[in-house]
This record gives sequence, structure tokens and C-alpha cells, in this order.
Amino acid sequence: MALETVEQAQVLTLENTEIRLTIRPDLGGRIDQLEDLRNGHFWLWHPADYVPETTRSLAVGASFDDHWTGGWDEVFPNDAAGEFQGRNLADHGELWSQPWQVLETSPLSLTLGYQCQTVPVAVKKTIQLSTDRPEASLLYEFHNQSEQQIPFLFKHHAAIAIEAGDEILLPDCWVEPAFLEFSKIIGQPGKTRFPEAIGASGEAVDLRVMPPPSSQLQEFYYTSELAQGFCGIRHQRSQSALLMTFDTTDFPYVWMFQSYGGWQGHYVVVVEPCTNLPSDLEEACRNGTAALLQPQEHQHRRLTLQLQRS
Repeated sequence: MALETVEQAQVLTLENTEIRLTIRPDLGGRIDQLEDLRNGHFWLWHPADYVPETTRSLAVGASFDDHWTGGWDEVFPNDAAGEFQGRNLADHGELWSQPWQVLETSPLSLTLGYQCQTVPVAVKKTIQLSTDRPEASLLYEFHNQSEQQIPFLFKHHAAIAIEAGDEILLPDCWVEPAFLEFSKIIGQPGKTRFPEAIGASGEAVDLRVMPPPSSQLQEFYYTSELAQGFCGIRHQRSQSALLMTFDTTDFPYVWMFQSYGGWQGHYVVVVEPCTNLPSDLEEACRNGTAALLQPQEHQHRRLTLQLQRS
């Protein structure tokens, strides 16, 4: 059996007096860790067996769940794998599995680039850290290199480390289960107003506060018609919050994937500002809820992450 050659791990950091971001160009260009330098809290989740000093080599089309090691990934140009408009689209897209090229660096900013293989699109990501605040902006540019319109999905996939009693932060919005057969908290189809949902026996449930891992619960819901463009998690022990803010024209929806010990034994909430609803790109196109890249268009989308301390 031939031995696979894997290059050395690529680890870059952006840091001011408030926060430190660890970025991994070799692991899909993701933010691997976000540390609050005031209280020492690490915001991003990784499985217990994650070894940050190592890297990997994955084919486009590798199974996301089989290789997921946490951190803050991005998903593009699709979520659910399959054939779409004559293209074979990969599981959770291709950004997460492939190494990105480092284009520009400075003490407080980093620009990465990636040339997609499943669609004729070039992607750039710039992470710009504030000089003196616990805040960073994430700016994305998508260049359609073809003469055809390209429907797509783009979402953040930020795995947040949680503790029992932590709280999900969302504005006034509609909530609906993504896949009711997966849900263990929401028990009825249809929409409710956050934070309220309906359990399997018709009881009212509050979606905000996180149960302990012993609960063995899991949930995955979509939110829509957000009154404001934000989402996040409040960490009760440190009395701080990780907040993502954005224009709702860039990210009209937020998906919330939660495993409270129920899915593969993980204890994590994945916060996912997204362009589309639902996960199936074909269905989103039919519903008029898919994002679109026009021929030769350069499209920009922005999100700001910030820490808020009580």
C-alpha cells in the first residue's frame, strides 16, 4: 500500500490585546480557534481526539461527518451532496476539505484564496482584526468565472464549545425543524417564534438554554425573517458572548445544529448564518430561496464576529 504524503500543518495567528484567532489554510482556511485573551476562554469546539499539530489530505467529495474536526468552517457552493445542473457537488461543498492559498498577510489581517473545482468560481476570504477591540470582520468575494448563472449556498459552520446553561442568542424570528426525524426537542412540524417551540406531546419548550450532555438530546432548526442580523452564544460561566453580526441581505437565514450528547456523543452547537433555506439546493432554487451568482459577477458578503463581556 502506498504511503500518503501529507504536508506540514499550516498555522497562522492574528492577535490584538483582546483576542487571538488561529487560522489553518491547510484545513479549509478555517478559523481553528478563537481565544478571549481577557478571560482565557476558548470559543471553538474540537473533538477530544483532535491533534492541531497535524494536517490532512482529503479529496473533494470526502464525507464531512467522517472528517469533521470542529473549528469554524465555511460551506460552499452547496450543502447536501449530489448531482445539480450537470455538476457533481460534494458533501458540504468543497471549501472545508481543501487547502487554501495565502495571498496577503499583515499583523492584523489575512487574505486567503481558493479555486473551486466543482463550479467555475474563485473565492477569496479576508479576515481583518480590529486594532483594539475583541472584533474581526470576515469579508468574502465570489467570482463567477463563467458566462452562466450559478445558484449556490454559502454558510458559516462555526462549532461552538458549550457548557450546560449556556444560551443561544437570536433576534425575533421564525423557527422550524430542518428534519423533524432528527429533532429531539422540537416535536411538531411548522413554524414558531423563537425562543418558543412545541414538543412532541404538545408542550411548550424554550430553545434558548442548553441542557447537559447527559440529556442525550439533539436538534437542528432553520430560522427565517430575522428582525436583526445577528446570532451567537452566551457563555454563562465567563459572562461573555460570541456574537456574529451581518446584513440580512447577505445572510437571510441562520441554521442551528445542536448536539447535547445525542449525535455521535458530541456536545456542541454549530451556528450557521446562511444564504439559503433549505439545505437542498434544488429545492431552494424552486422556492426562490437560493443565492445566485450572475455571469462574471464579483459578489461580496460580510460577517463580523465580536466578543461581548458583561
